[in-house]
Amino acid sequence: MFKKFISLFYIIFASKYLHAQNKDSLIHALIENVQSMQVKQDGEFYAGMFPTYRECGGAPHNYQPDNNIFYTAVSAFALRNMLPYLNDADKNIAQQIIDNIQKVYPYYRNKHGYPYYGFWPTDDVIMPHTYYFKYLKQVFGQGEDSDDTVMILMTDSSNDKDVTDFKKRLEAVANLSSPKRKIISTYSKYKNEPAYSTYLGSRTTPDFDFAVQCNILYFVLDKHLPFVQQDSSTLHLITEMLRNREYMKAPTYLSPYYVRSSILIYHVVRLMNAFHIPALEIYKQQLIDDAKKEFDASTNVMDKLLLSTSLMRLGVKAELPPFLSINEFENTNQRQFIFFQARAAFSYPSPLKKIFLHWSYINYYFYCPAYYKILWLENLVMQEHE
Repeated sequence: MFKKFISLFYIIFASKYLHAQNKDSLIHALIENVQSMQVKQDGEFYAGMFPTYRECGGAPHNYQPDNNIFYTAVSAFALRNMLPYLNDADKNIAQQIIDNIQKVYPYYRNKHGYPYYGFWPTDDVIMPHTYYFKYLKQVFGQGEDSDDTVMILMTDSSNDKDVTDFKKRLEAVANLSSPKRKIISTYSKYKNEPAYSTYLGSRTTPDFDFAVQCNILYFVLDKHLPFVQQDSSTLHLITEMLRNREYMKAPTYLSPYYVRSSILIYHVVRLMNAFHIPALEIYKQQLIDDAKKEFDASTNVMDKLLLSTSLMRLGVKAELPPFLSINEFENTNQRQFIFFQARAAFSYPSPLKKIFLHWSYINYYFYCPAYYKILWLENLVMQEHE
C-alpha cells in the first residue's frame, strides 16, 4: 500500500513538473518570438517598434502599415510588469526589448520638448498611406494624448520633472478646469465631473474614455503622485460606471477607443490588481460574474484570453486558452480581434455620438500581432504565479 502511495505521488509530482517545464519552455519560445518581431532597422517603422497595421471599417478597407507608438508602448508596459516573474534569461530578453523601445519614444514627444506624447511621430504625417487624411494633420491631428503619454512615462525611466510636469498638464486640461472646458460627449449625469480627459490640447474638447482613465489612475498611483481633486473625480466616475454596469451595457459609448466589454474589464481589473482601491473592491464580485458571463459568450480567443487573465487577477481559476504552441495561436481567430480603434465620433454630443460611433466609414481599426502574443505571454506568466 505504501509503495502504491509513493508511486502515485511520484506520478502526480512528475506530471506537474513536466507541465511546469513545458510551460517554461513555451514562455521562453514566445518571448524569443516576440523579440524576433521587433523592427531591427528604420524603414516603414522605427527600429525598436512592433509593426502595427490600420484598416478603415468601411470599404475600401485600405489595410496599411501604421507607425503609431501605441502598441509598442503598451507592449513595453506589459513586459515591464512581467519582469519580476520571469527567469533570468527571459528577463534579460524582455529588458532588451524594452530598452530598444525606449529609443523610439523621442520621435513622438511634443515638438517643444514637453513630456507629452502623440499617437503618430511629431514630424511625420498622421494616418500614413491614406489617400487624403495624411495631408490634413492640422485639421484632424488631435496632438498629444494621455493614454500614450502615461504608457511611455511608465516605461522610459523618465525623470521626476517629466512626471510632475505631465501631471500638471493632465490637471490643466481636465473637464471643468476652466469655464469653457466642459465635456459634451458623455452622459448628462457625468458632465459636471472634473475628471481627466483623453487629449492634452488646451483647445481640444474634453473627452472621457473609461479605459484611458483607468490607465491615467494607474500612472498616478504607480508614480506615487498626490491624489488631487481630478484624481478623486476620475475614480468616482469609474466607480459610477461600474455601479451602473455601463461597461457591459454601452462599452462603445463609454470607451470609443477600446469598445469591447472584455477590454474594459481587463483595464479596470489590471488597475485593481496593481493597487488596493477600496472604492473599486466593492465591485469585485460583480466583475467576476460579468467576466465569467462574457467568457462563456465570447467566440474570439483574444476576448477569452483577456477575460482569463482578468479572472486570475480577481482570484478566480479561469479556463485557460486552448492553444499550446505559437503556431496554434497564429492560426486562431486572433487576427479578427481589435484591441484598439479610433472612432471619429468620440467628441460628438449625444445623441449624434451614439449614432455615428457605429458608422464604419469613420472608424479605423489598429492591429499588432506582437502585442497579441504579449497578452498571451502575460496570461502564461500569470498561470505560473497564481
